[in-house]
Amino acid sequence: MKIKNVLLTAFFWAFSLTVFAQSTTPTFKQYAARVEKAGNVKVNLKSHKDANMFRTNLRNAAKEGVNFAGHYILTTWGCGTNCTQSAIIDARNGRVFFPRVLEGAGFGFCDLPDDTEPIVYQADSRLLVLNGFKGGELEVQNGRCGIYYLEWTGTNFKQVRFVQKKRIEMP
Repeated sequence: MKIKNVLLTAFFWAFSLTVFAQSTTPTFKQYAARVEKAGNVKVNLKSHKDANMFRTNLRNAAKEGVNFAGHYILTTWGCGTNCTQSAIIDARNGRVFFPRVLEGAGFGFCDLPDDTEPIVYQADSRLLVLNGFKGGELEVQNGRCGIYYLEWTGTNFKQVRFVQKKRIEMP
């Protein structure tokens, strides 16, 4: 009987910690990155198959300097109504990334405050907050809208939390 109570208590304690951990909103500080000064960044247009197609956007962004995850340059441009396209440039070597989660990310049709920015990030953090739909999900009937908390790993994003929001209409 005593062991049963101990196990039951341990289970509820572990369950409570899990629920608490999942309900905690990630912060930029939790994913801190040391910001590096970038000199003249030469974009490596051969590092990704789509880089040459967006070379003007990428080269213009490279001139602006580091704005994400310590030594990266994140750039975003429109790709239609309520749609954004993004790329990330490594300021150390010019390598370009087009993370799938940001390809055609949608920021409308989701129950979020009107002043919500589609993408929020900081130079001193590996955390990126995507508000709306992941890339390719805006026009999908069962696409999930909400707040995506994503950690940049150096080559891609890893989802650390998702807060579901109500879809308000289809595009």
